[in-house]
Formats: sequence, C-alpha cells, structure tokens
Amino acid sequence: MKYIQERLGHKSMMVTADVYSHISKKLDQNRIKDYEKYVPSIVELDS
Repeated sequence: MKYIQERLGHKSMMVTADVYSHISKKLDQNRIKDYEKYVPSIVELDS
C-alpha cells in the first residue's frame, strides 16, 4: 500500500487504503486460489 501511495502522490495512507484496498483483497484471493491449485502438483511429485 505504501508503494502505491508514493507512486500516486497521496499525502495520506488512508486515502490510498480507502480507494485501493478492495484491489488488494481481490489479488490476495487470486493468489490463494493459485496456491491451492499448485500445492497438489507438489504433493504428487513427492509421492
């Protein structure tokens, strides 16, 4: 979030968080789904 604040020139982190926090949540959800798809392939290789 700090990186986004600096890049966009927001003086307050709260402005950045209010505007962009939904994007971060969506990215986190996508990463979790990708990880859940990836893990079984690792487990199969170890078997």
